[in-house]
Amino acid sequence: MSSVPVYQKKIIVIGGSGETGRRVVHHLSHTWPDARITSAARRVQPSLLSADNIDTVRLDVNDRQKAIDILQDYDLAIITLGPMEHLGSQVHTLCLQAGIDCIDINDSLSATDQILALHEQASQQKQSIFTGMGFTPGLSTLLLMQLAWKNTSPSGHYHVRACMGAAYGGGETSPYAILSSFSNTLTCFEKGQRIEKATPWQDQNKDFHFPGQDKPSELVPFSALESAGLAAAHCPTEDRIKTLDCRYAIQFMSQGMARFMANRNFGEKIQNFLAKKFYTSGQSMKQKKNADPDTTLWVYPDGAPEQGLLIHGVISSYDFTALMACSIADCWLQGKLSQYEGVYGIEHLQPDAHQHIRQALEKRGISSRTPDIQALHDDGIYFGWVEPVCGDVAQLRNYGRNWYTIDKAHPKMVPLQKTFLLESDIWQALKSATNTLSFAGFVAKVMLRWRAHNKQLESYREAHKNSAPELAAIWKRATQDISMFTSGYSSARDLLGQETAFKLYRKMFLETGCMETRCLWPEPEIFQAFDNPAEAVKDYWLSFVKGYADIEVLTLTIDDTPATSSEEHVFLSCEIKDCAYASMFIKLGCPELGNLVREMEQEALEHMARGTGLQVDWTQYDKGEATVRLLASAPVTQHIGSEENTEAQPEIA
Repeated sequence: MSSVPVYQKKIIVIGGSGETGRRVVHHLSHTWPDARITSAARRVQPSLLSADNIDTVRLDVNDRQKAIDILQDYDLAIITLGPMEHLGSQVHTLCLQAGIDCIDINDSLSATDQILALHEQASQQKQSIFTGMGFTPGLSTLLLMQLAWKNTSPSGHYHVRACMGAAYGGGETSPYAILSSFSNTLTCFEKGQRIEKATPWQDQNKDFHFPGQDKPSELVPFSALESAGLAAAHCPTEDRIKTLDCRYAIQFMSQGMARFMANRNFGEKIQNFLAKKFYTSGQSMKQKKNADPDTTLWVYPDGAPEQGLLIHGVISSYDFTALMACSIADCWLQGKLSQYEGVYGIEHLQPDAHQHIRQALEKRGISSRTPDIQALHDDGIYFGWVEPVCGDVAQLRNYGRNWYTIDKAHPKMVPLQKTFLLESDIWQALKSATNTLSFAGFVAKVMLRWRAHNKQLESYREAHKNSAPELAAIWKRATQDISMFTSGYSSARDLLGQETAFKLYRKMFLETGCMETRCLWPEPEIFQAFDNPAEAVKDYWLSFVKGYADIEVLTLTIDDTPATSSEEHVFLSCEIKDCAYASMFIKLGCPELGNLVREMEQEALEHMARGTGLQVDWTQYDKGEATVRLLASAPVTQHIGSEENTEAQPEIA
């Protein structure tokens, strides 16, 4: 008979079936296998089989005594219900009555006031309530406090800017928060005081240029929840923050629409109707070809965005919210927040607690950078650097995928590729070598040659004609791509000569490829979030190459017993042969292009391995063949990230 597992801690996620709640359950169950994670919802939930330590329970917060009876069986509650402006402090009060600590992702100012009013009661009962632990407030507040403790703004004036793409659609309760932000009056924190003022729709801060956007985005000002927390008696900021200006942008939502809605006074029924319409519209918008999957958060001192902190990535605001809540839970489970009895937002915590939370976020894939956009672009980063990490490499974005097997190309990829082409040295050289008429003739020649080259690759398509439909489609695209490369390059070679054409084409190819692989593969910070970063890099990269082998672009041989010495630990040794790309380049008369794809992959692998203790030993041969070894001076098993983080595995306090 199998024994029943004994869990050290039991966590209940109230609202676990929602957009954010599902993510919280998923991440906590994977990173805390010794904790029991319960998804609680008012309705019956489908069985959650993603981890053995998950279960479900029906919980109606309006059935007070039954809810308390259920909650008493847990150590911690994470409140992901909504809309919070309707719930207020109701669930927090239930947690106090049940005698358990709780974390919420509240984004309602009216609810914040009610929750903060529980501070004395929670303190007397020696219980903890951590409120506003989501995207904004929460993650934005953490960046704000990091700047404030360093007195980054001499005047104490700070700005919060958030931009969310439409690719995720949104949850059923999120429209309530959006609708509540449409107002002609705001609650703000100005000159060290909480005040009410007219919404500054058209002031000098009416728009903002976010990374990855073609032009500045119109902004919607919203009431800063921190205005309540900063005014609280137990806030330790010592007037470091005197004025806070918060605004957001959502793709496809104009400020004009927000102003129109702000001028209407809707009753509850109309609000509910509009919330449903917003939700339905969001589900429709996410199907658009240009629906952006990026989310950006930028906090900075007044007049100096470049001195702020930036978080950007192909990630939803729901992921940010869930990962922030999970990071607070991480710190709670590790006993790093035990001294905080009462009600606390991020702004009420001391710098050491902020540091613990930042380290927990880094372990979950979330980190900030200095917003030097040009430096990011110089490093090939156009799509950000953050993504969710739950300890399983196979759950990282694009694991095992390549250009032909990813679910959907980023909508900004093609415009960026065009920009790289038009700004390249080879494009300028071609323009300089021709006049308007002859350049038009050059373009026509490229198009005709593309068609001819593609026809010459018919044998490659024929070889996969009877394969699975997916593989046949991949080879149709692959031959189109290779013939596009060769038609453009060979035409440039005819005009500029091989030496000049190859030099300039190679530069453009590798620069564009750098940008593309930064989008396809995770950034170094993501691998540094794993307990064994070196193994994570090896696993991820190997899955990529195996994926290429699966679609017959190359053959891969892995040495299962690589030679290892006391000075050199070999993580991986493999050989890449039979490169179909190189074969097609040779067939089309451009053998000098045969190694470009491998060069691009080598640079991307070296970039990915930064800070993991790995060294890439890449030996390149002709025809796209290579021997690749991943080396380390000793087996790397510890987390490599923040210098202050010396913990290898999380432990429950």
